[in-house]
Amino acid sequence: MSMKRVKFRIPTDLEEFSEYRWLISAVEWAYGDTSFLLGDDIVKLVEVKFKEEVEPKEIVENLKKIPYIHDVKLIPKNDHFLLYTRASISHAPDYEKSLRLIELQKKGLVVFEKGSMNFDDAFIYVFCENKLVEEVVATMKETYQAEVLSIEEYVPERSPLSKLTKRQAEVLIFAYKSGYFDEPRKITLRELAKMLGLSPSTVKEHLRKGLRRILDETLI
Repeated sequence: MSMKRVKFRIPTDLEEFSEYRWLISAVEWAYGDTSFLLGDDIVKLVEVKFKEEVEPKEIVENLKKIPYIHDVKLIPKNDHFLLYTRASISHAPDYEKSLRLIELQKKGLVVFEKGSMNFDDAFIYVFCENKLVEEVVATMKETYQAEVLSIEEYVPERSPLSKLTKRQAEVLIFAYKSGYFDEPRKITLRELAKMLGLSPSTVKEHLRKGLRRILDETLI
């Protein structure tokens, strides 16, 4: 499958970011590369380092006050945190824009791979099938005033993750990013399952099958 990776710049002074200006101003740097849909909810896991004067617990409490956010957690990671949120897309202020991106994803393989944000700009990488590049670019420009910074070839077969099912990859990446495989573990299987909205046995099975497929690709 021929694919492209597109890098966009999005201005953060858009109206949909206004509700989070306080959060952006509290962040020294942020990097996010895990986000996916669970029914009508969107789950996000972002690596973030807050400014020295910021109290992380206050960030969590403020996020919990937003009506459409169901759950928030901060997971310590070295000198920064993993910020987990689960929110209802249909009640978010930019629902219509989110819906356009979801409809786009239904047409083929479109993955929001990773991104970073500062006070002035947000940068995001999207990889998609060649046939969808024009529509992805047009949609991002129309919905988020995005500027295309680069378009390059992308070969997903280079990664063993490309051999996993969508859900196996989501669960495995989420578990890794959350510190499930760290020593000692940052999060338990039960906590991981709750964050993903799945049963512990289902998460365990996705992890087992996902790891088996990756080992099959790398050892055989």
